[in-house]
Amino acid sequence: MKVCNSEAMKKVKALEEELNKLRFSEAQNSMISYKEGEKKIKVDYDYSKTRKEIERINAEIRKIKNALAVANSTFKIDEFSITIGEALVYLAQLNSEYNNLSQLASRNKISRRITQNGVLEYTECTYDTDEAKKDQKEVFAKIGKLQVAIDRANLNCFIEI
Repeated sequence: MKVCNSEAMKKVKALEEELNKLRFSEAQNSMISYKEGEKKIKVDYDYSKTRKEIERINAEIRKIKNALAVANSTFKIDEFSITIGEALVYLAQLNSEYNNLSQLASRNKISRRITQNGVLEYTECTYDTDEAKKDQKEVFAKIGKLQVAIDRANLNCFIEI
């Protein structure tokens, strides 16, 4: 079945949710408690059947994630001339740079404080904070463009699952 990357990612998420529910049900039903003299409550839990179902789901998740990995390493995003995988790494790098620039841009060019012994101390930035603000704005815009390009690629790249 051919699906776009976005559909495949949603399928993985649904399978992981199914797996979580199965494990929760197993945790709830794999043991019973009863008092002496009471009749044991019959539960609908089958260890072997549960193991097989978990393996089936895990195999399907592996298959889809592998297909996504192959697509991410081969499908090019034209606007940036990089693969989806490279774009995801680049996005993380841009987000890190944006956070760093946010700190640099938020500083005052010069600040002062009085030390514990009453001396006036000045702290001055050794860079242009206005330039940091400009760079921060540019990186933010680049992040937005890259996110849209990745989303578009995930909708236009089709894989067989």
